[in-house]
Amino acid sequence: MASANMKVGTRLGLGFGAVILLLVIIAGMSIKEIRGLGNDVDSMVTDKFPKTVMANNILDNINVIARAMRNSLLETDNAKIAKELERIEEARGDIKKNIDELEKTVASATGKALFAKIVDARQKYIGGQNKFIELEKAGNYDEAKTLLLEEIRATQREYTNAVKALSDHQIESMNKTGKEARDTVSSALTLIIALALAALIVAIAVGFLITRSLLRQLGGEPDYAAEAVHKIAGGDLSMELQVKSGDTTSLVYSLKIMQDSLRKIVAEIQKIVDDAVQGDFSTKMDMSGKAGYTKTLSELLNQLSDTVDGAFKDTIRVAQALANGDLSQKVTREYSGAYNQVKVSVNTTADSLTQIVAEIQQIVEAANRGDFNVKMNLSGKQGYTKTLSELLNLLSDTVDTAFKDTIRVVQALAQGDLTQSVTREYQGSFNDVKQNVNTTVDNLKKLVDEIKVAVESINTGAKEIAVGNADLSQRTEEQASSLEETASSMEELTSTVKQNADNAKQANQLAIGASTVAGKGGAVVNEVVTTMSSINESSRKIVDIISVIDGIAFQTNILALNAAVEAARAGEQGRGFAVVAAEVRNLAQRSAAAAKEIKSLIGDSVDKVENGTRLVGEAGQTMDEIVTSIKRVTDIMAEISAASSEQSAGIEQVNLAITQMDEVTQQNAALVEESAAAAESLEEQAQNLSQSVSVFKLDTKAGMGMAVTRRAATPATSGHTAKGASKGAPQRAQAKPAANPAKAPMHAPAGEDEWKEF
Repeated sequence: MASANMKVGTRLGLGFGAVILLLVIIAGMSIKEIRGLGNDVDSMVTDKFPKTVMANNILDNINVIARAMRNSLLETDNAKIAKELERIEEARGDIKKNIDELEKTVASATGKALFAKIVDARQKYIGGQNKFIELEKAGNYDEAKTLLLEEIRATQREYTNAVKALSDHQIESMNKTGKEARDTVSSALTLIIALALAALIVAIAVGFLITRSLLRQLGGEPDYAAEAVHKIAGGDLSMELQVKSGDTTSLVYSLKIMQDSLRKIVAEIQKIVDDAVQGDFSTKMDMSGKAGYTKTLSELLNQLSDTVDGAFKDTIRVAQALANGDLSQKVTREYSGAYNQVKVSVNTTADSLTQIVAEIQQIVEAANRGDFNVKMNLSGKQGYTKTLSELLNLLSDTVDTAFKDTIRVVQALAQGDLTQSVTREYQGSFNDVKQNVNTTVDNLKKLVDEIKVAVESINTGAKEIAVGNADLSQRTEEQASSLEETASSMEELTSTVKQNADNAKQANQLAIGASTVAGKGGAVVNEVVTTMSSINESSRKIVDIISVIDGIAFQTNILALNAAVEAARAGEQGRGFAVVAAEVRNLAQRSAAAAKEIKSLIGDSVDKVENGTRLVGEAGQTMDEIVTSIKRVTDIMAEISAASSEQSAGIEQVNLAITQMDEVTQQNAALVEESAAAAESLEEQAQNLSQSVSVFKLDTKAGMGMAVTRRAATPATSGHTAKGASKGAPQRAQAKPAANPAKAPMHAPAGEDEWKEF
């Protein structure tokens, strides 16, 4: 439940933060283990292995010295003896260099103890060598031989064993370091694989959970929700929205509830309008089960219907009484606004007719005969009676002139001549007659009207219809603009949701790539382990070969002894010495071959160590690739954040546009009712006009031109519009333009907080 209440931005941050944290841990552990392994390799290459090589070099030079001393005893040529002595000096110089290097590099307590034994044994060995050289230079070959076979041989064995002990110690140290390196690689590989699998599982889980959460909030696929909102915003309520079982909180569910409510309201309004067109104002909105704006709208429509119904009934009652000659009927109910004006006008008309009916009877009778030459007698009259008489006379003249002009134009129309028009200037109702006649001729849209019957009612109804239609047209345009903004915002929202899904997929692929890179690092480490094992194997072969060389040297010493004994016995003959000498040479060749093999193995070990170093470098490069992948994941997170901000701005626009659509729709409904009420008062007149103009024959081209002229001639007074709107819907605020506010959210900042409020 806690995760369900989190904002989308928080869930994204926590999910991908966990993946990034695991990747950072993988990189850190890998770098740490690789560095440790590199240190072990460096220790073997730069410390332990060179010490082993220097110890082997000392052993080689000891053997060189032993062979040189032996050869000097066997040679009889002084030049060759001198050459062998030079070899001894050269070997002692090489040993001195290796001893000095060992003294600098040996650091452990065990190593220093072994090195001290080497130094002591070397001093003894060098002292025996010096005595041997002095005896040989003095020509005391027998004493030199005895010194070589007894004292020097013993110190040489002690010296050699001390050097072998140091070499064995270094080999054992290398084996230990190699084992530690293998253990380090094994543990690091296990840890890296475990963390990589954890990162992969977390990435998959994050992508799945976030996708499922968004689909639950939307109630379906984003494209489906966007299509539903677009159609409802466009006024299309025909789409059947599919809601999953148990869904009561999603966007699609809310859209379905709104759609059903709008369908019901539209159906009820349509029924009221249809009945009103037929003159029945008794149909009312059903108030059961309604709340909020639907209840308010229904109450206002019912109130409007009651007001219009009462006003029309009172007006019809008085008008019928006047038509029947009953001047005693009045409108007594209280009204306001335009309805009160109708009441006052009707009552005033009744009163005025009662006062002047007697005086104008004669004029009316003459007018009924078509004689407008009868005039009111002005003699003896004053005040309002004189004024009324003068006005009646003026009216008679005006009516006579107007009728003549009208008859002239009507006769022309009866003959199909549409070029005639009324050109004389008139005022008031006569000007209306003139305008109507001229408009009929010019536009073929307005018909000849009987101007003496309900002139005030027709003017009022016509003006209210024109103003209401103009206001309705303006609001409809504003509503269309808002809906366009809403549709555009929903398209941007749909695109952003798709982009978020694509970025989530890329993040998953990067996590898988990071796991693959970690696998490569593990493979490189395995190769390093194999290389270290090869180095150890080569070291063991070196030890075996050294043992062989040592055995050969021992046998060579025995043969040399036998050769000396044989030579002593044979005297000048020396035949046995020749055989022994040949054997000595054979053994010397074997020693040389062993020495070459040692050098080959040592070179092979160096190559393998270099290969191990190269593999460690590749492992480091692999870790760099992991770091690069982590940076890419961070970039994708930034893109997701930006896309989320755009999504929040789009949703805000949808909400604002829907609110404006609601207000404009309610105001439009009120204006429709006003137009229907005014149209009722014009219905009877329109039927009479239709009969009057049925004799005209109009072509299509003329009809189209007249339709344009009639729309241009419709009166529209902004002040009257505001007044009519306020009276028709007293509980509603004045309509506000919807187009401009709808554009405002496009420039509003779309930050991360707005996205989290989604």
